[in-house]
Amino acid sequence: MGSSKFGRYVLGGALLGAAVSMLDRATRQHTMTTARTSYEKALYYKENPDIIKNEFQLKKEKVQTLVDQVKGDVNYIKSQVDEIKTLTPQVKEMFADTKEAIADSKSEYEHIIEDNSTAASSVSTDGDGSLPPMIQKKNVIPLEKK
Repeated sequence: MGSSKFGRYVLGGALLGAAVSMLDRATRQHTMTTARTSYEKALYYKENPDIIKNEFQLKKEKVQTLVDQVKGDVNYIKSQVDEIKTLTPQVKEMFADTKEAIADSKSEYEHIIEDNSTAASSVSTDGDGSLPPMIQKKNVIPLEKK
């Protein structure tokens, strides 16, 4: 068998397409301007290789700084997630203890309120002589209205 003609025809089609596109004046001018600018930049960097070296070094340092910052952020987030994982059982236990304490104290408060309401009904409106008059009036719990 003979050699494949695919590569040659693809190259020929690309060259033919480029030639047809150059028939347009704006495309020709843009292509010439771009080629001229690229050639001038290449000559400039050829004469001043330190400039391009410094630019690459600056870009490298910026990328390295960014990578380090992202690594630090990822490590911080990872440590926070690990801390949350370890604290979750403790927090659940604290909530359960708090709920239990509130439930216990609720019954105690109800008992205290019942004791105070029965004691208040037996206290006269004249008050206790050991307390100042302002506090005596505040401590009196009014009985049911009839």
